[in-house]
Amino acid sequence: MNTSAPPAVSPNITVLAPGKGPWQVAFIGITTGLLSLATVTGNLLVLISFKVNTELKTVNNYFLLSLACADLIIGTFSMNLYTTYLLMGHWALGTLACDLWLALDYVASNASVMNLLLISFDRYFSVTRPLSYRAKRTPRRAALMIGLAWLVSFILWAPAILFWQYLVGERTVLAGQCYIQFLSQPIITFGTAMAAFYLPVTVMCTLYWRIYRETENRARELAALQGSETPGKGGGSSSSSERSQPGAEGSPETPPGRCCRCCRAPRLLQAYSWKEEEEEDEGSMESLTSSEGEEPGSEVVIKMPMEQLAKRKTFSLVKEKKAARTLSAILLAFILTWTPYNIMVLVSTFCKDCVPETLWELGYWLCYVNSTINPMCYALCNKAFRDTFRLLLLCRWDKRRWRKIPKRPGSVHRTPSRQC
Repeated sequence: MNTSAPPAVSPNITVLAPGKGPWQVAFIGITTGLLSLATVTGNLLVLISFKVNTELKTVNNYFLLSLACADLIIGTFSMNLYTTYLLMGHWALGTLACDLWLALDYVASNASVMNLLLISFDRYFSVTRPLSYRAKRTPRRAALMIGLAWLVSFILWAPAILFWQYLVGERTVLAGQCYIQFLSQPIITFGTAMAAFYLPVTVMCTLYWRIYRETENRARELAALQGSETPGKGGGSSSSSERSQPGAEGSPETPPGRCCRCCRAPRLLQAYSWKEEEEEDEGSMESLTSSEGEEPGSEVVIKMPMEQLAKRKTFSLVKEKKAARTLSAILLAFILTWTPYNIMVLVSTFCKDCVPETLWELGYWLCYVNSTINPMCYALCNKAFRDTFRLLLLCRWDKRRWRKIPKRPGSVHRTPSRQC
């Protein structure tokens, strides 16, 4: 579903059924029914997976959970009501049901866009500001941002859709049709398309480009770090900081295996931003929080072999790339499914009769298909989601399988009870 225009941009739309044979109606009904079933099933799997698998209960996945809720609403209500509208050729459920459907449809669709923006900003700040942002990135704050996204979506669309006819003093929607009254003018539809699609897409693509560049820079830094290791001396000191405590150069050489580095706390902490991207970020700096509380310029001494630091940076880079891959898949699906309809919106602004009604209907339905594709993106890019989906579909789920998350080599002060 697209938030930028009503199902019937042209006020004189007659929809599908007139002139359609029984085989065409059957094909449309079966196809759209299967898509609706796949959408509901896929997004229910996301919700159930989040519930039963503690490994998935991470801050990053809270945003995916919210996106799945919006997609579930679209798959359950929007797709089926729009299919009924298409097959019957007119809206037969009354004006109140029409306005409620449109309000629910547009709020859920706008919430999808807002959630995509949240995911993009979350990835961007996690990569570019790993210390300051992740220290504040808690489930409570994620839930607050998600709640605000839904609230903004509701305020933007629901009151206007439900009460516009009372504000202007009349209902101008033609009998037997269902579309948003204040979007019946192409110029208004054009404005909402720019604000609800083109602007968010531009922001998301810009953020993803910045994330990609930062990830590539991290990869080059890691390659340089690995290249600086001395063969056969795994106990070498960490090069996590270029700044050492004054006078450290003149200190006696530390015995092999106990070589350590005296670093300023902020710089040192940056080397520990290895935290798994899909883990709960609350407490992600648990073992080093005391260092952040030190006054500026304070010194801490931590043993960090070069090889161990390289492994952690590699682990962090792999997780960052996996999270970026998930984001890229979701953004690509969003752009591919929503762009055709929004291009038609722009065309109709300058040439009202240039877009056939069939293309409007296909483009509008293609926006809905985005809600079908999203769970597939999670499964393709995230092994935890993929494994959980498989076990749930095969009815082989066992909570004991995920009760304990495997311990990573070289992890620092991991609390056993923290599994998410």
